[in-house]
Amino acid sequence: MSDYDFSSSKNSCACHCVKLIVSLGVTALILWLSLRTTKPKCSIRDVYVRGLDKSVNSDNNVTRRDKNISFQLNVKNEMKEKGVRYDDITLNFYYGTNTSYPIGNFTFDGFKQGKDKEAFKSGMIETSNMPWDGATKAVSNGSKAVFRVDVSSRIKYKITFWYTKKHDYFVENKVEIDDTGCKGLVPRKCIG
Repeated sequence: MSDYDFSSSKNSCACHCVKLIVSLGVTALILWLSLRTTKPKCSIRDVYVRGLDKSVNSDNNVTRRDKNISFQLNVKNEMKEKGVRYDDITLNFYYGTNTSYPIGNFTFDGFKQGKDKEAFKSGMIETSNMPWDGATKAVSNGSKAVFRVDVSSRIKYKITFWYTKKHDYFVENKVEIDDTGCKGLVPRKCIG
């Protein structure tokens, strides 16, 4: 009969299996934490609708109303370890909170954004099909004219030396304009 102790070899094998499973779990957790991403934050700031500014417009001046909307897009990458690459960023403007009154669009060229950086892009659109009478009536009654601005793009994240696949990026913003022609931004939701 052999003097070999099978019970100690079974315990040794079980101990190695447990160590392997724990180390694989820790490795998977570290990989997941280093590869996960968060979407950049986006908002529309400094919106000015000269056509709704009561200090500039008078009832006599309705035929020469300024149809431009100026704005600033703010995009912030809050990730401290990853950069972001944006394709062209398209802004679609609507009067009201739904898409029944499209009034214009604007496109910014794509760009790279570094780790933990913020980008400010200014632009201006000339509106078309804008229901100026309804908007003017809303702000003259003390309420606000409501606009919706949809921001969309395709983005890739830079993780160390490579970029991820492209992801859809969509942000919907609600912009409320008062009788000064300026806004008070109420962020709506981020989808995608």
